Amino acid sequence: MKQLDSVATAVFFIWIGIAVLVQIGWPWSLFGVGLIMLGHQAALWRLGEKMDTFRLICGAVFLFGAVWGLLGMTWPLAPVLLIMIGLGSLWNAVFGAKS
Repeated sequence: MKQLDSVATAVFFIWIGIAVLVQIGWPWSLFGVGLIMLGHQAALWRLGEKMDTFRLICGAVFLFGAVWGLLGMTWPLAPVLLIMIGLGSLWNAVFGAKS
């Protein structure tokens, strides 16, 4: 499924380029990233491949954040929460269980 991963990565970079070029703002940018991540996982599932739970959760979080932003809601601790999730993931990758 390396080809599918490559396609998803390419679509991600194309979307980011479009989002920056057109200046659509964070909510729509997050919406697109969330759709790309969830679409990639849906394609893996449809092909009978193993889905990546972390990316599935990240896609859902991005979509949730996008809807939150599109509805004009604010949550000042969201950046701190995202940083903590990232640090926890990094810690687990470096010091977690070895496979």
